[in-house]
Amino acid sequence: MFKYVFIIIVPLLIFSIFNVQASLPKTPEGWSIFTPSEESLIVYVSNNGNDDTAKAYTPKELGTSPLTPPQHITLRPFKTFKAAFKKTRKNKPDWILIKRGDSFFESINVKNGKSLTEPFLVAAYGEKIKNPIFNTGANNALQICCHSSENIAIQGLDFYAHTRDPKSHSYLSPDGDVGINIYVSENNIIKNILFEGNRFKFYKGNVIQGLGEFKNVIFRRNSFLDNYATDSHSAGLYTANVSLTLEENIFDHNGWLQRASKNIDSTKGAATIYNHNTYFANAKYVKFIRNIFIRSSSIHNKWTANEGIHSSSNVIIKNNLYIDGEIGISAGGNKTGAFRFKNYQITDNVMLNIGRSQPTNRTLGWGLEINDWDGGIVKNNYFLNQVSPQVNNTYGINISGTTKNITIENNTFNNLHNANAIILSAKGVKQNNLITNNKLSFNKNGGALIKVEKDLTGYTFKNNQYYHEAGKHKIFAETTTKPAFLDRIMDIFTPISHNDTNLTTWLNLTNESDKQWLNDSKIEQRTIESYQLSLNKKASIDAFIKEIRNISIMTWDKRYSTEHINKYIKQGY
Repeated sequence: MFKYVFIIIVPLLIFSIFNVQASLPKTPEGWSIFTPSEESLIVYVSNNGNDDTAKAYTPKELGTSPLTPPQHITLRPFKTFKAAFKKTRKNKPDWILIKRGDSFFESINVKNGKSLTEPFLVAAYGEKIKNPIFNTGANNALQICCHSSENIAIQGLDFYAHTRDPKSHSYLSPDGDVGINIYVSENNIIKNILFEGNRFKFYKGNVIQGLGEFKNVIFRRNSFLDNYATDSHSAGLYTANVSLTLEENIFDHNGWLQRASKNIDSTKGAATIYNHNTYFANAKYVKFIRNIFIRSSSIHNKWTANEGIHSSSNVIIKNNLYIDGEIGISAGGNKTGAFRFKNYQITDNVMLNIGRSQPTNRTLGWGLEINDWDGGIVKNNYFLNQVSPQVNNTYGINISGTTKNITIENNTFNNLHNANAIILSAKGVKQNNLITNNKLSFNKNGGALIKVEKDLTGYTFKNNQYYHEAGKHKIFAETTTKPAFLDRIMDIFTPISHNDTNLTTWLNLTNESDKQWLNDSKIEQRTIESYQLSLNKKASIDAFIKEIRNISIMTWDKRYSTEHINKYIKQGY
């Protein structure tokens, strides 16, 4: 049974690589290039193969492009991955190549390679467009346990828990396991591991955790889709005590099978508040760069720091796209305590229509939760277009807990129905926090631009720009909070009362400029629907999601990369 395991021993090893990570050369489209070495053995796997007559090849026999074998060679592939794997060697740059378009009913395994540029490689070959599929049923896609593993690359494969997909003819039950299951014990290392261009569908989740060292572990352009559980928590990717990079991946519809209702609960795969697209516990030296997060059960990126001060630190979340779900980024929930999170950098991200489909049947649309931070920057982010009138518990950013030395700079808040753009929570002590050069613009359906639950102690406001269609009296709300015992037992905070304050009073309180009223007429309010129209595609989020989920190495379309989508959205503001 898949359960989140929270490791309570903090690793003693120091992560030595963060800002610079080793990598392989790339094609013009951005895919990693692999070149066999003279000592490589290369084996092929195909539905038309034969385990008894298959052959292992050398690079001399295949020329410079083993991924597209020469036509004059009549390949002798294996029929099963298991048999091909037996022909490969430990600590060698051996390759197992799987034919595109073929389908297999087994899991895969890996061995250590020779070096970063000479890895043990499992990849796809052939001219067909579709990735090869490994139908693993109730089993793992790949399991690595306990020992050191290094110099491994897996590229361009689909992994599918086909017996857990209710729409599959092979569906049996929700029984099953996680897709990727990696655990590294103390004094061991995971080094130079690359997952690129793969799909993981309908597993209970994917798990990476341990007490060892993680160095140059990279997930690029993978898709984590439709992972769910009926007897445990679930996430597209769960990690504990891990250092890694997520770059240009797609996470869609993870943690749930169907929307919660009175008749559909977690035992039937309903969305719950405990399931997410990603869940990172006690993370250190982690990067999220240019990923797409869509339709999470609850939180797109959940970060926890349960082992006290600085138990999660040095995290970069940059230029990602978030659509739907209940909450964009939460750092951090679960336990409380001063300065649990250190040096979080959240920059250049776009959040659109958070709360759109109400997966858990709640009315949340939360952007970013900051709680118990010791230093960090939130800069150049866009919190946009929560338009559902039913979603009435909403905000852009909530600053809570005992938090100091954070900068909230040059963020844009626009068209958030029922929302408060920035909440200054009464919880905890605040010190030396700067809120500067942000653009806060609401139509008449928006709440307060700044919601102050206690006072402005610990905050400096500078050069922010404000607009509210309801008038300049909606600049902020002074809130009377409910008693602490009620706050503990209620899942969702609701103020007892508030008093709106006008722009002039606000500027006197903050010593900001008296020329800070925005011109809202220049804002285009760009959306995913308008982006689809710009591509001459159907103008709907569902059509966009369909395009995104079909992306692969062979069908790569840069127009559906975060770099292009986010650039388009930002140009409207």
